[in-house]
Amino acid sequence: MIRCLLPIALFLCGTAHAAVSVVDDAGRTVTLPHPAHRIVSLAPNVTDALFAAGAGAYVVGTSRFSDHPDAARRVPVVSDATTIDLERIVSLRPDIVIVWKSGTPAAQVDQLARLGVPVFYAETTRLADVAPAVRRFGTLAGTGAVAATNAATFDATLARLRATYAHRPRLKVFYQVWDRPLMTVGHAQIIDDALDLCGGDNVFADLAQAAPTVTREAVLARSPDAIVTTGADADSLDGWKRSTFLPAVRYGNVLTLDAPTLALPSPSILPSVVTLCEQLDRARQRMAQ
Repeated sequence: MIRCLLPIALFLCGTAHAAVSVVDDAGRTVTLPHPAHRIVSLAPNVTDALFAAGAGAYVVGTSRFSDHPDAARRVPVVSDATTIDLERIVSLRPDIVIVWKSGTPAAQVDQLARLGVPVFYAETTRLADVAPAVRRFGTLAGTGAVAATNAATFDATLARLRATYAHRPRLKVFYQVWDRPLMTVGHAQIIDDALDLCGGDNVFADLAQAAPTVTREAVLARSPDAIVTTGADADSLDGWKRSTFLPAVRYGNVLTLDAPTLALPSPSILPSVVTLCEQLDRARQRMAQ
């Protein structure tokens, strides 16, 4: 009996420690001798996607503002938007460090690589990028089954929302990030993608920057049907209400949304996208009355 079981045991051991290879968002094939069970994440969206991939228990270091899901807040912070603690990261003995391709300082990533720490580049800028990132992280961590399930759920929800709002009247939307200076979202921000999914046209989609500064006059000239913000004091929108000639003001579509994850390009964005779609649909209905 033992002789019969021995080949099976050897097979299972070999599978548990098999090498994994994944192509990252820099086009590099990253190969590890075994699934990564000590992972450092250097971006909040990466942290969120790792938990969705079933790899949350393997995350040993995160970046500042890794608040989603709630469990991520209990992981030690080893970086912020401009600085990473190289000594702390090395002391964690990570199997892999996952960095935000366009956000993590390149010079510090190069230092990590010179220290022999495997680096994986991730970049999610559109809604369609989120589920593939979850699947890749699942492969890296050996949690592919969980990752596949959660990625499929994410994609199915996006498909349902797209089908629901695809044929409804389009709305011109000004999304206000900040009021001093006046900032909005351009095409490079995932909020632009969320607006499109919900049947909204970002009035500054022609701007390539993620968060461009604009003038009040430019907003007035584009005559939005809705003016939207999230996570800001509602008073920051009061100045628009004096411009009664704007459709957004005339129809009561100056909106502060409870959608705190709308700018997070990772699985936790979904509830906020649902809120955005629902609120824009109500704005659409007010215009139709």
